[in-house]
Amino acid sequence: MDSSLIDLVFRSDKRKNLLLLLDSGSKNIDEIRNALDVTATSILPQIKKLIDNDLIVQEDRMYKLTVLGEFLIKKIKPLISALEVVEKNNSYWTGHDLNSIPRHLLERISELGNWTLIEPDLNHIYEPSPKIIDSMSNAKQASTFASYFNPAYLPLYVELGRKDAELSLNFTQSVWDHLSNEHSNMINELMGMDNVSLYVSKEGIKLTEITVTERIMLLGLFDKKGKFDQQFILSSEPSALLWGQELFDYFKRLSRLVNKI
Repeated sequence: MDSSLIDLVFRSDKRKNLLLLLDSGSKNIDEIRNALDVTATSILPQIKKLIDNDLIVQEDRMYKLTVLGEFLIKKIKPLISALEVVEKNNSYWTGHDLNSIPRHLLERISELGNWTLIEPDLNHIYEPSPKIIDSMSNAKQASTFASYFNPAYLPLYVELGRKDAELSLNFTQSVWDHLSNEHSNMINELMGMDNVSLYVSKEGIKLTEITVTERIMLLGLFDKKGKFDQQFILSSEPSALLWGQELFDYFKRLSRLVNKI
């Protein structure tokens, strides 16, 4: 894309938002004003610039995208969505290690949508977030990969397993060794359930956790120094659930099924 065209689209929120609005269909000036919450005086100069650059056209008092405008907006919408995901908390993304997320999923980071950052309660630093527990408490299916695991989650998984939830749990070797040695009773109970599958993955995956249920996607990353700060991305967007399941399945393919301690 020509640099002047990039400036035209991205240097004005009014122009960018107008192009996104017209992607849903033709609009008259009153519909544009109401949708974008702008005055006619402020938006008309931006409309003129877009018309002059052949991105929109006016026909019978209606404004619509040109063929060029339609082509460009389809190309830039994923970029805009990705920028919105990152800019929601830029310091989180720049401060954490993204190397273990495969490139094809990283390129679709926009699918996380309207996510929330879950941060630890400093008064209960070693306890799982109540918001996470509440989100998972009635899950009918859950897929979890973890290279760091809080044992407080085990009773929740046992409870879900007893309720016939379909569980697929994948741990790195070091986490598996700790759980099978220190919490063998619960691991053996989970292993005896037909609705639970257990996997062991290789070490070195720089991802603390990915958990997906039918309602939430939970993502945890190590920071740039390899430390776990107990911050999680939580999203309930349908696209985020699919994205998270793909990430879980990616690691599952690199793992082995276990049926005994």
